[in-house]
Amino acid sequence: MFGTTFYYGTTKKLIIAFGSVFNNIHIQRKESDGTLIKDIQVPLAYESRKKYLARLIQDSKKNRQVPRMGFIMTGMTADYSRSPNQMNEYKFTSLVAGKATIMYTPIPYNYSFTLDVYVDYMDDGLQIIEQILPYFQPDFNIVIEEIPALELKRDIPIELTGLTLTDEFEGDFSEQRIVNWNLDFEVKGWLYPPIREQEIVEEVDVSYTLPDIVDENDELIDQGWVSVGGST
Repeated sequence: MFGTTFYYGTTKKLIIAFGSVFNNIHIQRKESDGTLIKDIQVPLAYESRKKYLARLIQDSKKNRQVPRMGFIMTGMTADYSRSPNQMNEYKFTSLVAGKATIMYTPIPYNYSFTLDVYVDYMDDGLQIIEQILPYFQPDFNIVIEEIPALELKRDIPIELTGLTLTDEFEGDFSEQRIVNWNLDFEVKGWLYPPIREQEIVEEVDVSYTLPDIVDENDELIDQGWVSVGGST
């Protein structure tokens, strides 16, 4: 069992798919009369809150990049409550090769993600949050092609599990203020065991011997009239 090298990249695909949900969010700056001044696409990066705040200390307020979002996977836990019968198999047949491709039941895993939203102004943060929250009631589904060779696609629920708001002050109190929204998510994914191939049985030769049959006088009956799958 162990020692079989395989890698489907399902966790990597899940991370990319999670990020893609939030990669097209915009905010708008307007005049008091509603005239549009600027439309800003909010940058998104795979980075931790600690890493961003450390960089924030080094950057001047003029050079720092906000609004901005960062996300990271923080952990994963097996969820056996979603596990089907462990003896089930997925079977895929290749008509060209004449082989059955067999994979045992995948293991359900819950992935924990954190999305941080960084802004200078409360209104910028509210614009971003209001473009996210309505889609999670409480979850939002994405489709991932987990194993292309088997054409295996699955709906993956993303559930919003928590939301907090903080004002961060790093360095000088007046110069380094930043508003931080922190959103926690649980993604219900799967991990797959290795694939194995099995020859398809297309023809079976069966030989058998009929037992002796006797009549009511215990005399042996000629079985030449017996046929299988035909008529007498």
